[in-house]
Amino acid sequence: MEEIKYNIAYRWFLGYGINDEIPHHSTISQNRRRRFTGTDIFEKIFSNIVKQAIDNNLVLGKILYTDSTHLKANANKNKYEEKYIKVEVKEYVDDLENAINEDRINHGKKPLKKKEHEPEIKRIKSSITDPDSGFMHRDRKPKGFFYLEHRTVDAENNIITGVNVTPGNINDATPYLQILDEQIEKYGFEVKFVGLDAGYFTAPICKGLNDKNIQGAIGYRLGPHKKGKFTKNRFQYVDEWDVIMCPNLYPMHYKTTTRQGYREFHKSHQHYFD
Repeated sequence: MEEIKYNIAYRWFLGYGINDEIPHHSTISQNRRRRFTGTDIFEKIFSNIVKQAIDNNLVLGKILYTDSTHLKANANKNKYEEKYIKVEVKEYVDDLENAINEDRINHGKKPLKKKEHEPEIKRIKSSITDPDSGFMHRDRKPKGFFYLEHRTVDAENNIITGVNVTPGNINDATPYLQILDEQIEKYGFEVKFVGLDAGYFTAPICKGLNDKNIQGAIGYRLGPHKKGKFTKNRFQYVDEWDVIMCPNLYPMHYKTTTRQGYREFHKSHQHYFD
């Protein structure tokens, strides 16, 4: 608000003349804190701006990038109480198990027996001052109570099309497919490609994207490299032969599909060109 007083471009954009009085900053902050608390007015304003961008071809909805960043909660990391919570079984589990058994049957394997998924009981740290936040403890990240802001950006002009906030102890991959569905439903996007980092490289997300006919460009972690051995990125899957080819052209044939949704292959001692 202070900048608007002196920046003529801001005044012009907002419709204020050079001599017009600018509202006090507390008008906005108090409205946010009192008048608009518990309403969706900010989301409506945000969505309206995105729709204007779509109408002016600034957002195409063909290529979307999503990532999260941590936001520190206003909470002391040492002031907490331990709680036991029930982690419900994720919605995609049944679909994933059906796809696994279908893949096993197609390869001449017996389907896996139905597994009863009981809700997991998990012990967490809950902030006394801000119980909505989550205790984050990740490699190369600060430790304490945080929120995660999951931001989606359209590739055409780098315009933000979605912002979703979760507690800091939620895995990046957990809300992703729901976030993507909300973008498609709200704006009618016909998404062709998505860009994600290695934190989203999970079997459920790969299957979810495949079901939506969306190509995912997803990073992945190679893990430690052992001297004298090839890293995973040197191997290539050949769809029409259903084999994985190693850099020395030895095919690796299908072995099984695990309950986690991953195919395992075993090596062959016969060179491909023998």
